[in-house]
Amino acid sequence: MPRSASFTAAPHARPTALLSCGLALWLVSATAHAHKGSDAYWVLSAEGAALRGRLDVSLRDLDTAHGLDANADGAVTWGELLASDAKLRPWLLAGVGLSQRQAPCPIELGALSVIRHSDGAYASWPLTARCPADVTELEASYRLLFDVDAQHRGLLRAGAGEWVAFSQEQPALRLPLRPPTRAHQTWTAFTEGLHHISIGWDHLCFLFALLLPAVLRREGRKWVARDTLRGTLVEVTQVVTAFTVAHSVTLGLAAFGVLAPNPAFVEVAIAGSVVLAALNTAFPVVTEGRWTLAFGLGLLHGFGFVSALSDLGASGGALWASVLGFNLGVEAGQLAIVACLVPLAFLVRRRRWYGRTLVPLGGLTLVALASWWTVERVAAL
Repeated sequence: MPRSASFTAAPHARPTALLSCGLALWLVSATAHAHKGSDAYWVLSAEGAALRGRLDVSLRDLDTAHGLDANADGAVTWGELLASDAKLRPWLLAGVGLSQRQAPCPIELGALSVIRHSDGAYASWPLTARCPADVTELEASYRLLFDVDAQHRGLLRAGAGEWVAFSQEQPALRLPLRPPTRAHQTWTAFTEGLHHISIGWDHLCFLFALLLPAVLRREGRKWVARDTLRGTLVEVTQVVTAFTVAHSVTLGLAAFGVLAPNPAFVEVAIAGSVVLAALNTAFPVVTEGRWTLAFGLGLLHGFGFVSALSDLGASGGALWASVLGFNLGVEAGQLAIVACLVPLAFLVRRRRWYGRTLVPLGGLTLVALASWWTVERVAAL
């Protein structure tokens, strides 16, 4: 939209530039892998004094930390992984530990293999450990990859218990080897849903694209400020509720095996949905009833959420608790975003730079970012 000379010289030019640059830098800081963070998976079961299990670490993370791709062709082959096995084993054994009442349980690693998780290929090592006595509770430590990615997590499931997460701030945990209660399973899934939405830049960008114009209404070919807080709240409630209902439906269908779309194609579709929502922010087409856009495109996002649930391995009655807890966690994260963004937007909605500059520029920034994700994910197919 062309700007008049008076607008160019407006006293609000500085905050406009600062907000615009801040938005661009914040969005561009999102990694290309916008949908899933860096995780490793560690599974253990007790047989008397012996512990058996498996440790899975992403090839992508191993390549970043140890340069597995010897010929720099962008792909880690089985030969390259096998050639690095000897140097990876001491690193793994130094980074994970098991003990019982402060007495160490020495770990031995078995033969290397490759398996797949929802986000790609993982190197997998079976492991065994022997403790001084029968294992009923366990102390475990995990310190892999935190020097490479401060947001990395080691996810451990011991026995029939719930998944627990090691982080840079919490590298050691004491674990009982008894089945978790439904309340614990629901809480674990809730925290995973909260974590997933906090690192899921594609989901967040989709939400931002829908919320940026929520404090405005369309008159002809321009945005104007909504007159009342009530009108804003009605618009926001419709958009967020439609998105929540849509992703809850498809998450449930996928989690219980009713529908099982290819995750790689889902990732492409989710990135494409962000492009469409952002285009509608920059060049408005759907201006009334935007909840329909949120619902229609939000159906794709539920299929994206299921990858996090599948890696947690819930089944039976635990799956119901996990789906419920995960949805509540995602919703809590979304509401936190709404609570931060909408009041600020409402306060500045009448400033000329908000509707004329920030909303379209924000939409175009999101279009560029989501287009990059789309191209990268199509290339990965």
